Amino acid sequence: MRLPRNISPAAAERRSLLFDVVLGVLVGIFAIIIAAGIGVVGFFALLCVLAVIPWYLLDRRSDRRRRRDRRVNSG
Repeated sequence: MRLPRNISPAAAERRSLLFDVVLGVLVGIFAIIIAAGIGVVGFFALLCVLAVIPWYLLDRRSDRRRRRDRRVNSG
């Protein structure tokens, strides 16, 4: 099925506007889906970061203590 070739300028504008509106709605839906996905991933990433940072800091502190104890005991 082909679109008619002899259309008025007003009909062409309406058709163009309809195409723009449909394309805008599709882009909006796509953006919402992507943003929701990023939000979910970001939420879980934040939880992981909040769990890993204290563990890293505690491990680093104990590692410093071990190195200091080795220096004190070896000399």
